[in-house]
Amino acid sequence: MNRGEIYWVNLEPAKAPELGKMRPALIVSNSETNQALDSVVMVPLSSRPPEIWPLRMEIHLASGSQNLPKKSFAVIAGIRQVAKSRIQKFQGIADDASMKKIDEAVQSYLSE
Repeated sequence: MNRGEIYWVNLEPAKAPELGKMRPALIVSNSETNQALDSVVMVPLSSRPPEIWPLRMEIHLASGSQNLPKKSFAVIAGIRQVAKSRIQKFQGIADDASMKKIDEAVQSYLSE
């Protein structure tokens, strides 16, 4: 599992305001660490617009990737560690421009 890949993930059980249910999520942790650990850090995706800097960023897939079922937004505030056993089907890979926006949004969200 590599940084920038999108998978369907079972996020249940969840408690409000956490995002739950089966949904796509974007891996944001680095690929080398992902190979060594039994978990990855992911940002869940939602189909609820609009884009709200730095909390919700629209995601586009790299050319050649499958399409997401709906227009999708990374919910930065939902960033979380996820056990690999929760991860289901591979969906695609985020494009470079989306990953750059996600990096900037995560940094902004997690810093003072």
